[in-house]
Order: sequence, then structure tokens, then C-alpha cells
Amino acid sequence: MKYFYHIFTVFVLTTLVILNGCTKSQLQTNDFKQDVSFSSKKILNKPNSINLLKSVPLSVDYAIIGIDDNIYKIPTYQINGTIYTTSIKLNPGNFTLSKFILMNNGGSESDSTDDIPVYALPQSGSEYAAFVNHPAGFHFNVNSLEKKEVSLEVLSFQPDNYQKFGFNFNILPNTIIRNQFFKGIFIPVDYNLYTGSLYQSQTNGLQPDMPAIFRIDVYRNGNFVKSYSNEEIPENESLKVSYPDSKQNPDSFRFDLFLYAKSGNSFEYRFIHSWKFSDDELLHHGNNGIVDFSIGDAQQQVDYSFGPYINLPLNCMLTVDPGYAPGSRGSYFDGQTQNIASGYHLTNNIYRFWCGTDTVAINMGYSYSMDVFSSLSPESLPAYTRNSTQWNEINWLFNNLNNYPFYDWDILQGAVWMILNNWNGTGHSNVSDANSIVIRMANDARNHSDFIPGFGQKAAIIFIPKNTHHEEQSPKVQVVFTLLEI
Repeated sequence: MKYFYHIFTVFVLTTLVILNGCTKSQLQTNDFKQDVSFSSKKILNKPNSINLLKSVPLSVDYAIIGIDDNIYKIPTYQINGTIYTTSIKLNPGNFTLSKFILMNNGGSESDSTDDIPVYALPQSGSEYAAFVNHPAGFHFNVNSLEKKEVSLEVLSFQPDNYQKFGFNFNILPNTIIRNQFFKGIFIPVDYNLYTGSLYQSQTNGLQPDMPAIFRIDVYRNGNFVKSYSNEEIPENESLKVSYPDSKQNPDSFRFDLFLYAKSGNSFEYRFIHSWKFSDDELLHHGNNGIVDFSIGDAQQQVDYSFGPYINLPLNCMLTVDPGYAPGSRGSYFDGQTQNIASGYHLTNNIYRFWCGTDTVAINMGYSYSMDVFSSLSPESLPAYTRNSTQWNEINWLFNNLNNYPFYDWDILQGAVWMILNNWNGTGHSNVSDANSIVIRMANDARNHSDFIPGFGQKAAIIFIPKNTHHEEQSPKVQVVFTLLEI
């Protein structure tokens, strides 16, 4: 494939304007000692590279140039296929070229909102920096006695690749930058376990409820945009999350919420929830314009309330005991978890396991490498078992078994199949045909699809074969789960 670029030579010539942002303004003359201008002409194609040239490049009307901490804007003109800029004046000395972009004015010199980048110099450290000899961020010297020439190679700019140039999304054309604000409360199972964490450094230190330290990852149309964290801002301030919304095309957004929390014996950001919305939609928020949430107590009066955070390993080994239906502990089978480091709520132990998929097999006596999920964060599950209301119903059922004094293990297993897998009630695998108790359990649970367990209650911990794709539609083995007391 062919890779096209332009070469720019810097000369000492006339004058340039320092801009506030990238708005169009009247060019002004400043008294510098030396003149600097830019010219561009196409040179030979580089083989064995990617094609970064638009099929019909837009015309170039002006250039945006960053020199040290100043942003300049100068008009351009073209002679015999070569692009020239008017000139600037710089005092002799050392400078850093921090940005170089050639722009099309969108057909209007007075309205900058529709301006479009045509060519750009990749930033140092970016993916595309390797395609040019001198990416933005290099130093050059202006001498009072002679003109200075600096050659620049620029690439055709493609909006979808703005991050590969090292740019922020502010450079995208025909885009509105939208903002939402977030603030959270974290109520850990035991706040004393957070000794040595960032929470200990907060104004009030460790306490039953603390300002949440969190991160939000922004995705636009399935593509990662940017991460935001409140780790470095005052704890009483909300986190501002900015993101680009196209003026011309529909956009879908996903905000992934991660909580800074206990992970084994250390602390890291762990996934909690995904918000999804489109275009100019806003998440539910109060009169103050802030999306507030709590993690740990579903009864908090906030915009979004999530159940307790459970300190779980990301994965482990699960050995399925050969004896099943029932296992020795009164569940569908006994499962032994292994290869779990210390500090987690789930440990290396034998647990009572239940089957969530009656139409897919799991091999008895076999050891599986499993990813581990909390039913309180179902968005992280593969698509085929991601239904949050079903896991809420499972959690309600296992926390209310005293409503059914005459149930047996197979009755409970049948109710689980009915809730998670729409079981038809025909018995198999030592599970009897569905009776009235099974049907009553399933119906009662479905009437509590908003149930979130609290402290002292049980929550389902779900095991899925390791590295199952997030959008997988069909299970490879049975969905299995155990229960942990929070």
C-alpha cells in the first residue's frame, strides 16, 4: 500500500497571530526579529506502508502551529501545487514545535465550527510518529544572523485515527464536546480493610461511607475515547467527563464505571457498571446537574445505587467433583476453587455449586480455567448470561429460601433453570419434573427482579470459561455459580 505525505520547510520571513483556542480572528502584526514561513510540496511515495491520503484531499486554507506554549494561526496559499503560509516573526533563540496542522475553513472564514483538519504532524510518542522523520515535540533554533530551515513531514488526517496522531478528540470536525459530571459514595463491607489505600488519605480518613475514588472509561460507537479519574481532584468536587458527539451522524456511547477498591491484598480499579446512551441524551441526574451514585448500599437516595462491592479474583481453577445431582453438600455439585491468591472473599475451598444452563453440559471430574464474576455487576458477563434482572431474581430466591420449608435440592435447581434458562419443566439429570413449589419459587423470584442483596445477605458468584468473548451468544459449558455471604 502507498503512504503519502508532504514536506514542509521552515524559513525566517513575516508575522503570525497568537490565538485563544482555534477561533478565527483578525491577523495582527507583531515585531519579531526573524521571519519564519512554511511551504509544502508532495514528494515520492513511501512503499510498504499504510495509505493515509484521502482520495480527494480538501483544500488547505490556513495552518495551526504550536510553538512552545503559544498557538498560532496563519493563512496559506498555493502556487503550482505547493502550499505556502504567510510568515511569522520570532525572536532568536530555542523553540519547541508542539503542533502543526493544516486546515480547511469549511467554506466560511468567519465560522470556525465547521473547520476540518486536512494534514497534520503526528505528536511525538503517537502511533503515527514513526511515519515521519520529526514528529511534533522537537526543538529548533532561530539565529539572528541567518535564516533557519526545518523540514516537516505531515500525514493526511483521518478523523477516525485522531488518537493515532496523538491528538485529543477536540480536533474532530463537525463535533460537539459534551460534558457530564459524576460523584459517588463508597460503603465497603469493612472499611478497616482499606488501611494503606488512597481512602486513608482523604480528609476524614477511613470511615463507613467514603467519597468514592473511581474511573470512567468513555466509548463512542464501540471505540475507546478516553479515561477519566477523580483520583487527582479534591474529593468534594465532581468529576467532569467530556466526550465528542458528531453533529452529522448518530453516536452511541458507553461509560464504564470502575471503583478503586480492594483486590486481593492490594488496591486497583474494578469494574462496577456500564451506562449506555445516544447522542445528546444525559444520564439521570439531580437538580445540581451531577450524576451521583453509591456502591455498597442499594437504599441510598442517589441517582444510581449499586450493591456491595465483592473482592473477587478475576479468574481461578474450578474442579467439578465427580459426584453430582446432588453433590455431597446438598447442591447440584461440589466445586473446588483453586489458584486463588490470598485476600479475596472467594478462597481456595469446596463450595456448593448450581447449574444455570440445563441444555449445555459440563464435565464431571474435570478442572476448568474460569473467569469469575459478581452477579452485582452483570454487565461484565458474556452476552448469553448478562441479563441483570435474572441474576437479581436468583439472588432474591437464595436469600428467601425460608419461604419454602419443604424444598429439596432438585426443587431449587429446577427453579434456577426456570429463572435463568426458561426450563420447560421436564426433569433430567436427576432433577425431577417441575412441581408447584418450583413454579412458585420461579414466579416469586420474577416478582423481585429489582432485588439487590445488602450486607449480611448472599450474592451469586458466577463462573464462565476463561477468555469467553464479551459478546458471545452461546455458552460452551454450563453457566455455574455459587453463593457468598457479603
